[in-house]
Amino acid sequence: MKFLLLLLCCVATAAHAQRMEEGNWEFVTEIATPGLPRPQQAGKQACLTRDQARDPLYWAGATRLPSDCRVGTLKLGPDYTAWELECPASGMRGAGRAQISRNSMSSELELTGGVRTKTRGQRLGPCTP
Repeated sequence: MKFLLLLLCCVATAAHAQRMEEGNWEFVTEIATPGLPRPQQAGKQACLTRDQARDPLYWAGATRLPSDCRVGTLKLGPDYTAWELECPASGMRGAGRAQISRNSMSSELELTGGVRTKTRGQRLGPCTP
């Protein structure tokens, strides 16, 4: 479940990560799965340098996408990104959409089997030493 959370966070923001401002960020992801009584939620704070803010694999925990996963049909708009995800080995497919600005982000991804994730991120301010 933790790996899935990090995977989804990476995919949700990869296309627009370059717009994120450096600083202290907080990310909260909620995963709703059929059969569970309520959504599962996890959060993470990270102090991002300029280079790290541009690299979603860094701030998502340095997790690499499984080698069979591919992001396709990427659509970039003025204030959004939409994509499709396919992981043949695990049988996962999905579609998502993200809105990212310098100080906030939100994304939603729906996967096969009715799994739905929502991620919110907010820049809290500059990093403190």
